[in-house]
Amino acid sequence: MRNQTKNGIFLALSAIALFFLPLIMKHDQDPLYRCSVFTISKGDQVFFGGNDDYITTDNLYWVDPGSDQYYGAIWIGERSNVQQGVNEKGLAYDSNGLPRVDVNPHRERKFVPGDYTSYPIHILRECASVEEVIDWANTHQWHSYMHDQMQFADATGDAVIISAGADGEVVFTRKPPGDSYLVSTNFNVANPSNGFGYPCWRYERASNMLEDIVNDDLPLTVQNAADVLDAIHTESNTSWTVGSMVADLTKGKLYLYYFHQFDNPVIIDINDELANPRPSGMMSQLFPENVQQEALRRYERIQAQASRFEIFGKIWLGLVSASLALFIITNIKEQRRWIFWIEILLILGPIGFLIWLIAGRKSQINKWQMILLEAVGDVIPSIVGYLAAAVWLVAFPREDSLQLLIFYALPLLIGWLLFQSFLLSVGTHTGYFQLLIQKLPHTWVVTNLGLAGVFPVATYLANKSVEIPLPPWIVVAWWSFTVLSALVSILLLSLYHSWAVPRGYRAWSILAVEEGQIISGSWRKLWWWIPLSFLLLIVSVFCYGVLEGAMMQ
Repeated sequence: MRNQTKNGIFLALSAIALFFLPLIMKHDQDPLYRCSVFTISKGDQVFFGGNDDYITTDNLYWVDPGSDQYYGAIWIGERSNVQQGVNEKGLAYDSNGLPRVDVNPHRERKFVPGDYTSYPIHILRECASVEEVIDWANTHQWHSYMHDQMQFADATGDAVIISAGADGEVVFTRKPPGDSYLVSTNFNVANPSNGFGYPCWRYERASNMLEDIVNDDLPLTVQNAADVLDAIHTESNTSWTVGSMVADLTKGKLYLYYFHQFDNPVIIDINDELANPRPSGMMSQLFPENVQQEALRRYERIQAQASRFEIFGKIWLGLVSASLALFIITNIKEQRRWIFWIEILLILGPIGFLIWLIAGRKSQINKWQMILLEAVGDVIPSIVGYLAAAVWLVAFPREDSLQLLIFYALPLLIGWLLFQSFLLSVGTHTGYFQLLIQKLPHTWVVTNLGLAGVFPVATYLANKSVEIPLPPWIVVAWWSFTVLSALVSILLLSLYHSWAVPRGYRAWSILAVEEGQIISGSWRKLWWWIPLSFLLLIVSVFCYGVLEGAMMQ
């Protein structure tokens, strides 16, 4: 029996380790940049707009007046990593961060001095139009990788996005001629699998607003362009909109905004600025004191939100530790059922301890206690699998179709291969492969019901608290969100087991009291539960969409 207890503890600890593993493997991941860029032309008006979303509080602003050999330009960002720029000919630049991919550097072409981040500087120094940008990129060596996509626009209304194609070659996505627009966020427009989430709500919202502007009878204005940036700015603790730029490329005007204060722009005449360059300094110094103070208040609010989630995680870990310690102390002489309850306490913490008080202190349990134990045992794989998927997808971002597949497949496989088969096999001395076959239809149903309860609220809260790189305390906070969301799952699973238990279909309650034989419903008995559980899962995904949409308002 001691060996069984040790095996149960080991399995439970291993399950928790599943969702920390990607965090350990990807601890050095670069921060997530959520920059948004667009170009829009209508009639004789051309505007280029960009939000610089990052985790700093300021950017450097500097002016390169140019010379007889190259064009002058105004730059924002860092000297070693420019974020935005516009030159004297009305050629503008901005970029979106992407996961790093290798590209063909074409060593046979003209050599480019400097590192990767010097490329936009070379281009704005040497090019006056988008056509010249494309020609430059096709005749010069490229770097051996890209971790962004670059958007350039000129005063004629032409624009292009330069990104890495799926074949490793640099590709060009052009803006349609005439009254039209071009948008880029944090997925590769030429290869969406290279990105931080596709589709992207910022991309969709900007595209819809720009489409309305193009089709509207009213003229295009700088306020229209600023309104688009305002609608897609970010204020999460992942990254926030530090600065924004709207360039009126036909009139040579630059409108700068600090910390998404779109009612307080600084207006710069590009030619005057290049003729009389001010000293380099932080962008915030261009703005009056009241704008700077408001930016500080907004930054402190964002940081306070991050701190709340970390504190929540620490409180949760303390509650789990206390619950586990209290259980061990009160059951030090009664270890025969630890293989079940240690797992429950490790995953559910204080919720698990409450369930033990309700249904775990006696050897004889009634029908409703059996139903509760079955529901609780079945929800554990959904919690562990969901957390594993959430952390994995932050560490290794994928496009949305794969995200949903991973969110579904991991809980299903973990539940079937580890919990419903292996753990029950060890605890009840039943053959592993026997359970593997017997428990598949049951696992399918309970995974659907478990995720139906967990997914909407846990995913909503995870999105509000995500940070890149992912701190351990945020992962612990996600753990608590998932467990609290799983209370809905336990309710759904209890409804299922109120049908199953009277028919003799039991497993976890047998493991908890160490009596009886595991019996699970066959495909013929459970077939109608599968579409019903899928329907509930689809409804939960729809509910998440409603929550997410409300959050973005």
